[in-house]
Amino acid sequence: MLKSFLLRIKDHRRHQGQRYRLDHILFFAILAILSNATSYRKIQAFILAQYKPLNGLFQLHWKRMPGYTTIRAIVQGTSAAEIEECFRAYSAALTTVPAQTRFISLDGKTVRGSFDHFKDQKAIQVLSAFLTEERLILAHEEIAEKTNEIPTAQELITQLGLAGCIFTFDAVNCQEKTLRAAKATGNEVVVQVKANQPTLLSDCQKIAAQAHLSDSYAESPTKVHNRIESRKVSVFPAAGLTDASKWSAVEAIIQVERKRQVFDTQAQVWRRSDEISFYISTTQLSAVEFGQGIRGHWGIENRDHCVRDVTLGEDASRIRTNPHIFIKLRSFALNIFRANHVENVSLELFNNCMNLNNVLNYVGVA
Repeated sequence: MLKSFLLRIKDHRRHQGQRYRLDHILFFAILAILSNATSYRKIQAFILAQYKPLNGLFQLHWKRMPGYTTIRAIVQGTSAAEIEECFRAYSAALTTVPAQTRFISLDGKTVRGSFDHFKDQKAIQVLSAFLTEERLILAHEEIAEKTNEIPTAQELITQLGLAGCIFTFDAVNCQEKTLRAAKATGNEVVVQVKANQPTLLSDCQKIAAQAHLSDSYAESPTKVHNRIESRKVSVFPAAGLTDASKWSAVEAIIQVERKRQVFDTQAQVWRRSDEISFYISTTQLSAVEFGQGIRGHWGIENRDHCVRDVTLGEDASRIRTNPHIFIKLRSFALNIFRANHVENVSLELFNNCMNLNNVLNYVGVA
Protein backbone atom coordinates (compact mmCIF):
# COMPACT_ATOMS: atom_id res chain seq x y z
CA MET A 1 0.00 0.00 0.00
CA LEU A 2 2.66 2.51 1.03
CA LYS A 3 4.81 1.89 -2.03
CA SER A 4 1.89 2.59 -4.37
CA PHE A 5 1.57 6.08 -2.87
CA LEU A 6 5.33 6.73 -3.06
CA LEU A 7 5.24 5.90 -6.79
CA ARG A 8 3.22 9.10 -7.27
CA ILE A 9 6.23 11.24 -6.36
CA LYS A 10 8.07 12.39 -9.46
CA ASP A 11 11.79 11.70 -9.67
CA HIS A 12 13.40 15.00 -10.64
CA ARG A 13 16.82 13.46 -11.31
CA ARG A 14 18.12 12.96 -14.82
CA HIS A 15 17.42 9.45 -16.03
CA GLN A 16 21.04 8.94 -17.05
CA GLY A 17 23.14 7.22 -14.43
CA GLN A 18 20.29 6.45 -12.02
CA ARG A 19 21.21 3.34 -10.06
CA TYR A 20 18.42 3.49 -7.46
CA ARG A 21 14.73 4.15 -7.92
CA LEU A 22 13.29 7.01 -5.88
CA ASP A 23 10.33 5.00 -4.57
CA HIS A 24 12.69 2.25 -3.35
CA ILE A 25 14.92 4.68 -1.45
CA LEU A 26 11.97 6.48 0.17
CA PHE A 27 10.25 3.19 1.02
CA PHE A 28 13.39 1.72 2.59
CA ALA A 29 14.00 4.97 4.49
CA ILE A 30 10.55 4.71 6.09
CA LEU A 31 11.13 1.02 6.90
CA ALA A 32 14.44 2.01 8.48
CA ILE A 33 12.77 4.69 10.62
CA LEU A 34 10.25 2.07 11.71
CA SER A 35 13.32 0.07 12.81
CA ASN A 36 14.82 2.91 14.87
CA ALA A 37 16.97 4.66 12.23
CA THR A 38 17.47 8.34 13.06
CA SER A 39 19.94 9.42 10.36
CA TYR A 40 20.99 8.77 6.77
CA ARG A 41 23.92 6.66 7.97
CA LYS A 42 21.52 4.43 9.89
CA ILE A 43 19.22 4.16 6.87
CA GLN A 44 22.23 2.93 4.89
CA ALA A 45 23.06 0.45 7.66
CA PHE A 46 19.48 -0.84 7.59
CA ILE A 47 19.61 -1.38 3.82
CA LEU A 48 22.94 -3.20 4.09
CA ALA A 49 21.66 -5.44 6.88
CA GLN A 50 18.34 -6.23 5.19
CA TYR A 51 19.42 -6.25 1.54
CA LYS A 52 18.90 -9.99 1.01
CA PRO A 53 15.18 -10.09 2.02
CA LEU A 54 14.54 -6.72 0.37
CA ASN A 55 16.15 -7.93 -2.86
CA GLY A 56 13.98 -11.05 -2.77
CA LEU A 57 10.82 -9.00 -2.33
CA PHE A 58 11.51 -6.17 -4.76
CA GLN A 59 13.95 -7.71 -7.27
CA LEU A 60 16.51 -4.93 -6.78
CA HIS A 61 19.63 -6.64 -8.21
CA TRP A 62 21.82 -3.70 -7.22
CA LYS A 63 25.44 -4.04 -8.35
CA ARG A 64 26.59 -1.95 -5.42
CA MET A 65 25.01 -0.67 -2.24
CA PRO A 66 24.14 3.04 -2.00
CA GLY A 67 26.33 5.13 0.29
CA TYR A 68 24.73 7.28 2.94
CA THR A 69 25.66 10.39 0.91
CA THR A 70 23.79 8.96 -2.07
CA ILE A 71 20.72 8.22 0.06
CA ARG A 72 20.91 11.71 1.55
CA ALA A 73 21.20 13.37 -1.86
CA ILE A 74 18.24 11.41 -3.25
CA VAL A 75 15.98 12.16 -0.26
CA GLN A 76 16.95 15.81 0.10
CA GLY A 77 16.57 16.40 -3.63
CA THR A 78 12.97 15.19 -3.64
CA SER A 79 10.22 17.79 -3.94
CA ALA A 80 8.90 18.58 -0.45
CA ALA A 81 5.55 19.62 -1.95
CA GLU A 82 5.14 16.28 -3.73
CA ILE A 83 6.08 14.29 -0.62
CA GLU A 84 3.52 16.30 1.36
CA GLU A 85 0.84 15.66 -1.26
CA CYS A 86 1.66 11.95 -1.14
CA PHE A 87 1.62 11.97 2.66
CA ARG A 88 -1.81 13.64 2.84
CA ALA A 89 -3.30 11.15 0.40
CA TYR A 90 -1.76 8.22 2.30
CA SER A 91 -2.99 9.52 5.67
CA ALA A 92 -6.50 9.99 4.29
CA ALA A 93 -6.44 6.35 3.14
CA LEU A 94 -5.55 5.20 6.67
CA THR A 95 -8.42 7.03 8.39
CA THR A 96 -11.64 5.22 9.28
CA VAL A 97 -13.42 7.90 11.35
CA PRO A 98 -16.34 9.60 9.52
CA ALA A 99 -15.60 13.25 8.71
CA GLN A 100 -18.65 14.49 10.63
CA THR A 101 -17.28 13.24 13.96
CA ARG A 102 -13.66 14.31 13.58
CA PHE A 103 -11.79 16.46 16.06
CA ILE A 104 -8.62 17.76 14.39
CA SER A 105 -5.93 19.45 16.48
CA LEU A 106 -3.63 22.02 14.91
CA ASP A 107 -0.41 22.95 16.70
CA GLY A 108 3.09 24.09 15.80
CA LYS A 109 6.43 22.55 16.77
CA THR A 110 10.00 23.82 16.54
CA VAL A 111 12.55 21.27 15.34
CA ARG A 112 15.33 22.49 17.59
CA GLY A 113 18.29 20.74 16.00
CA SER A 114 17.59 22.03 12.48
CA PHE A 115 19.37 25.38 12.92
CA ASP A 116 22.52 26.16 10.94
CA HIS A 117 24.57 29.11 12.18
CA PHE A 118 26.89 29.01 9.16
CA LYS A 119 23.95 29.61 6.81
CA ASP A 120 22.17 31.93 9.26
CA GLN A 121 19.31 29.41 9.33
CA LYS A 122 17.03 29.31 12.34
CA ALA A 123 15.41 26.14 13.60
CA ILE A 124 12.38 25.45 11.44
CA GLN A 125 8.81 25.41 12.72
CA VAL A 126 6.19 23.02 11.42
CA LEU A 127 2.42 23.18 11.93
CA SER A 128 0.70 19.79 12.01
CA ALA A 129 -2.92 18.68 11.71
CA PHE A 130 -3.65 15.73 14.01
CA LEU A 131 -6.75 13.52 13.96
CA THR A 132 -7.29 13.00 17.67
CA GLU A 133 -9.54 9.90 17.59
CA GLU A 134 -7.11 7.82 15.54
CA ARG A 135 -3.93 9.69 16.55
CA LEU A 136 -3.01 10.16 12.90
CA ILE A 137 -1.11 13.09 11.44
CA LEU A 138 -3.09 14.39 8.48
CA ALA A 139 -0.82 17.13 7.13
CA HIS A 140 2.09 19.48 7.80
CA GLU A 141 2.82 23.06 6.80
CA GLU A 142 6.18 24.71 7.36
CA ILE A 143 5.90 28.08 9.10
CA ALA A 144 7.90 30.65 7.13
CA GLU A 145 10.54 32.67 8.99
CA LYS A 146 8.81 36.03 8.55
CA THR A 147 5.39 34.87 9.68
CA ASN A 148 3.93 32.83 12.54
CA GLU A 149 1.56 30.00 13.32
CA ILE A 150 -1.66 32.03 13.05
CA PRO A 151 -1.87 32.72 9.26
CA THR A 152 -0.32 29.32 8.55
CA ALA A 153 -3.12 27.61 10.50
CA GLN A 154 -5.76 29.59 8.62
CA GLU A 155 -4.17 28.57 5.31
CA LEU A 156 -3.91 24.90 6.32
CA ILE A 157 -7.61 24.74 7.22
CA THR A 158 -8.40 25.72 3.63
CA GLN A 159 -5.77 23.44 2.09
CA LEU A 160 -7.07 20.33 3.84
CA GLY A 161 -10.32 20.52 1.89
CA LEU A 162 -12.32 18.96 4.75
CA ALA A 163 -15.86 19.79 5.83
CA GLY A 164 -17.92 18.91 8.89
CA CYS A 165 -14.87 18.68 11.19
CA ILE A 166 -14.12 20.46 14.46
CA PHE A 167 -10.67 22.08 14.65
CA THR A 168 -9.18 22.54 18.11
CA PHE A 169 -6.48 25.10 18.94
CA ASP A 170 -4.54 26.48 21.85
CA ALA A 171 -4.92 30.14 22.83
CA VAL A 172 -2.50 31.62 20.29
CA ASN A 173 -5.05 30.86 17.54
CA CYS A 174 -7.96 32.51 19.34
CA GLN A 175 -8.43 34.88 16.40
CA GLU A 176 -11.49 36.14 14.57
CA LYS A 177 -9.94 35.25 11.18
CA THR A 178 -9.26 31.67 12.27
CA LEU A 179 -12.93 31.19 13.17
CA ARG A 180 -13.99 32.68 9.85
CA ALA A 181 -11.57 30.49 7.88
CA ALA A 182 -13.06 27.38 9.46
CA LYS A 183 -16.68 28.46 8.96
CA ALA A 184 -15.97 29.37 5.32
CA THR A 185 -14.89 25.77 4.66
CA GLY A 186 -17.86 24.21 6.46
CA ASN A 187 -15.95 23.38 9.65
CA GLU A 188 -16.14 24.43 13.30
CA VAL A 189 -13.63 25.59 15.93
CA VAL A 190 -13.04 25.03 19.64
CA VAL A 191 -10.24 27.25 20.94
CA GLN A 192 -8.88 28.17 24.35
CA VAL A 193 -9.17 31.75 25.59
CA LYS A 194 -6.32 33.26 27.59
CA ALA A 195 -4.87 36.66 28.41
CA ASN A 196 -4.03 37.35 24.75
CA GLN A 197 -7.77 38.18 24.41
CA PRO A 198 -8.37 39.97 27.75
CA THR A 199 -11.83 41.33 26.94
CA LEU A 200 -13.07 37.99 25.66
CA LEU A 201 -11.58 36.19 28.67
CA SER A 202 -13.31 38.62 31.03
CA ASP A 203 -16.60 38.06 29.19
CA CYS A 204 -16.22 34.28 29.54
CA GLN A 205 -15.60 34.60 33.28
CA LYS A 206 -18.66 36.82 33.73
CA ILE A 207 -20.91 34.53 31.68
CA ALA A 208 -19.76 31.49 33.66
CA ALA A 209 -20.50 33.32 36.92
CA GLN A 210 -23.91 34.72 35.95
CA ALA A 211 -25.49 32.81 33.06
CA HIS A 212 -27.58 29.65 33.26
CA LEU A 213 -25.90 26.41 32.33
CA SER A 214 -26.72 24.82 28.99
CA ASP A 215 -25.11 21.53 30.00
CA SER A 216 -22.51 20.15 32.40
CA TYR A 217 -20.56 16.97 33.01
CA ALA A 218 -18.35 15.94 35.90
CA GLU A 219 -15.80 13.17 35.50
CA SER A 220 -15.13 10.74 38.31
CA PRO A 221 -11.71 11.23 39.94
CA THR A 222 -8.98 9.06 38.43
CA LYS A 223 -5.74 8.01 40.10
CA VAL A 224 -2.70 7.31 37.90
CA HIS A 225 1.00 7.48 38.78
CA ASN A 226 0.64 9.15 42.20
CA ARG A 227 -1.79 11.69 40.79
CA ILE A 228 -5.52 12.13 41.36
CA GLU A 229 -7.40 14.18 38.78
CA SER A 230 -10.99 15.22 38.21
CA ARG A 231 -12.63 17.53 35.68
CA LYS A 232 -15.92 19.32 35.34
CA VAL A 233 -17.06 20.70 31.99
CA SER A 234 -19.75 23.39 31.92
CA VAL A 235 -21.34 24.84 28.77
CA PHE A 236 -22.94 28.30 28.59
CA PRO A 237 -24.71 30.23 25.81
CA ALA A 238 -22.52 32.86 24.14
CA ALA A 239 -24.82 35.79 24.94
CA GLY A 240 -23.52 39.12 26.21
CA LEU A 241 -20.09 39.27 24.61
CA THR A 242 -18.67 42.80 24.63
CA ASP A 243 -17.67 42.72 20.97
CA ALA A 244 -20.55 40.64 19.66
CA SER A 245 -19.96 41.54 15.99
CA LYS A 246 -16.31 40.45 16.12
CA TRP A 247 -17.18 37.13 17.75
CA SER A 248 -20.45 36.58 15.92
CA ALA A 249 -19.44 33.00 15.01
CA VAL A 250 -19.20 31.99 18.70
CA GLU A 251 -22.14 29.89 19.87
CA ALA A 252 -20.93 28.46 23.18
CA ILE A 253 -18.64 29.22 26.10
CA ILE A 254 -17.00 26.24 27.80
CA GLN A 255 -15.55 26.26 31.29
CA VAL A 256 -13.28 23.40 32.34
CA GLU A 257 -12.47 23.04 36.04
CA ARG A 258 -9.51 20.78 36.75
CA LYS A 259 -8.60 19.57 40.22
CA ARG A 260 -5.34 17.76 40.67
CA GLN A 261 -3.54 16.21 43.63
CA VAL A 262 0.04 15.02 43.18
CA PHE A 263 1.80 12.98 45.81
CA ASP A 264 5.17 14.44 46.86
CA THR A 265 7.25 11.34 47.58
CA GLN A 266 9.93 13.30 49.45
CA ALA A 267 7.61 15.19 51.79
CA GLN A 268 5.09 12.32 51.85
CA VAL A 269 2.17 14.74 51.33
CA TRP A 270 -0.39 15.42 48.64
CA ARG A 271 0.07 18.71 46.75
CA ARG A 272 -3.12 20.19 45.36
CA SER A 273 -3.49 22.45 42.32
CA ASP A 274 -6.76 23.69 40.83
CA GLU A 275 -7.21 25.31 37.43
CA ILE A 276 -10.09 26.87 35.51
CA SER A 277 -9.82 27.25 31.72
CA PHE A 278 -12.20 28.81 29.21
CA TYR A 279 -12.90 27.94 25.59
CA ILE A 280 -15.13 29.29 22.85
CA SER A 281 -16.86 27.19 20.22
CA THR A 282 -18.52 27.97 16.91
CA THR A 283 -20.93 25.07 17.38
CA GLN A 284 -23.14 23.58 20.07
CA LEU A 285 -22.15 20.21 21.51
CA SER A 286 -22.88 18.38 24.73
CA ALA A 287 -20.57 18.88 27.71
CA VAL A 288 -19.32 15.31 27.26
CA GLU A 289 -18.39 15.94 23.62
CA PHE A 290 -16.70 19.23 24.42
CA GLY A 291 -14.74 17.51 27.19
CA GLN A 292 -13.58 14.77 24.82
CA GLY A 293 -12.52 17.27 22.16
CA ILE A 294 -10.65 19.53 24.61
CA ARG A 295 -8.82 16.65 26.28
CA GLY A 296 -8.12 15.08 22.89
CA HIS A 297 -6.43 18.25 21.68
CA TRP A 298 -3.40 17.55 23.86
CA GLY A 299 -2.90 14.26 22.05
CA ILE A 300 -0.92 16.23 19.48
CA GLU A 301 1.59 17.00 22.25
CA ASN A 302 1.60 13.61 23.98
CA ARG A 303 1.13 11.27 21.01
CA ASP A 304 2.96 13.23 18.32
CA HIS A 305 5.39 15.95 19.45
CA CYS A 306 6.64 14.14 22.55
CA VAL A 307 7.09 10.81 20.73
CA ARG A 308 8.97 12.53 17.90
CA ASP A 309 11.42 14.16 20.31
CA VAL A 310 11.89 11.52 22.99
CA THR A 311 11.56 8.30 20.96
CA LEU A 312 12.37 9.23 17.35
CA GLY A 313 15.06 11.76 18.29
CA GLU A 314 13.70 14.62 16.18
CA ASP A 315 14.93 17.51 18.34
CA ALA A 316 18.37 15.91 18.65
CA SER A 317 18.67 15.39 14.88
CA ARG A 318 21.25 17.63 13.19
CA ILE A 319 19.83 17.28 9.69
CA ARG A 320 20.02 20.87 8.44
CA THR A 321 19.49 20.60 4.69
CA ASN A 322 15.79 20.27 3.89
CA PRO A 323 15.04 18.86 7.38
CA HIS A 324 11.30 19.05 6.70
CA ILE A 325 11.60 16.10 4.28
CA PHE A 326 12.95 13.80 7.01
CA ILE A 327 10.17 15.15 9.27
CA LYS A 328 7.60 13.90 6.77
CA LEU A 329 9.29 10.49 6.61
CA ARG A 330 9.01 10.25 10.41
CA SER A 331 5.31 11.09 10.08
CA PHE A 332 4.81 8.21 7.64
CA ALA A 333 6.35 5.92 10.26
CA LEU A 334 4.30 7.33 13.14
CA ASN A 335 1.05 6.96 11.20
CA ILE A 336 1.90 3.33 10.43
CA PHE A 337 2.45 2.70 14.14
CA ARG A 338 -0.89 4.35 15.03
CA ALA A 339 -2.79 2.53 12.27
CA ASN A 340 -1.51 -0.71 13.83
CA HIS A 341 -2.54 0.38 17.35
CA VAL A 342 1.02 0.49 18.69
CA GLU A 343 1.02 2.01 22.18
CA ASN A 344 4.67 1.63 23.19
CA VAL A 345 6.59 3.05 20.21
CA SER A 346 9.99 2.68 21.91
CA LEU A 347 9.49 -1.04 22.51
CA GLU A 348 8.12 -1.50 19.01
CA LEU A 349 11.22 0.11 17.49
CA PHE A 350 13.38 -2.33 19.46
CA ASN A 351 11.34 -5.32 18.27
CA ASN A 352 11.51 -4.12 14.65
CA CYS A 353 15.31 -3.92 14.83
CA MET A 354 15.37 -7.68 15.33
CA ASN A 355 12.68 -8.75 12.88
CA LEU A 356 12.02 -7.17 9.49
CA ASN A 357 8.81 -9.20 9.12
CA ASN A 358 7.23 -7.11 11.89
CA VAL A 359 7.62 -4.05 9.69
CA LEU A 360 6.61 -5.65 6.40
CA ASN A 361 3.42 -7.11 7.93
CA TYR A 362 2.06 -3.80 9.23
CA VAL A 363 -1.28 -2.55 7.96
CA GLY A 364 -0.47 0.30 5.61
CA VAL A 365 2.89 -1.13 4.50
CA ALA A 366 2.05 -4.27 2.62
